[in-house]
This record gives sequence, structure tokens and C-alpha cells, in this order.
Amino acid sequence: MLAFARCLGLTEMEETIERILSHPLLTVTLSLFCLLLLFAILKRLLKMILISLVLISLYFGYVHYFQDQYPLPEVDMGEIQEIKEDLRDWVIEDLNVSIFEGNRSRLKE
Repeated sequence: MLAFARCLGLTEMEETIERILSHPLLTVTLSLFCLLLLFAILKRLLKMILISLVLISLYFGYVHYFQDQYPLPEVDMGEIQEIKEDLRDWVIEDLNVSIFEGNRSRLKE
């Protein structure tokens, strides 16, 4: 059989697949195993998603419930404006992202 497979030009993987497909009981068993494996993966994924949603909803409920007792600190907009002005020196004025310039010659200006 091996010589016949090599004569046809089948590789070892193709030969293994042919052997598996030639036995119907093995094919059914492997199909059921794949379905069970897929079911187990989807079940765990669904469980992780549900736990994440519960934790996120508990967090938002906690934040909403204690919002009055622990308010968010006030933001000083003047300080943010100063940081913004300092950052303008470091940011390029023309951010034309549609055309990629590989040599970045505009940075030298």
C-alpha cells in the first residue's frame, strides 16, 4: 500500500487522511470528537463573556451607586491648556496621512 501511495505521488499526510477516510467508524468518531471540542471551546468562551459582562455591570453599578459619596475631582482646564500648548511644539502641523513620505523631509523644516 505504501509503495502504491508513493507511486501516485501521495505524501504521508495525504496517505494518513486517506486511511482515516477509508474507515467510516473512525471518521464518525473523529467528527464527534471535533464537535465536542468545538462545543467545549464555545462553552468556555461564552462563560468568559458572561462573567466579563457581569463584572462590568457590577463595576458600573458600583460607580453609579457611590457617585455622590466619592465625586470625581475637578479638572483644572488652565493646566490642560498649558500642556496642550507645550505639546504643539512637538506635533507636526501638516499630518497628511493619505500620502506616506518615507524620507520625512518635512520634519527638518
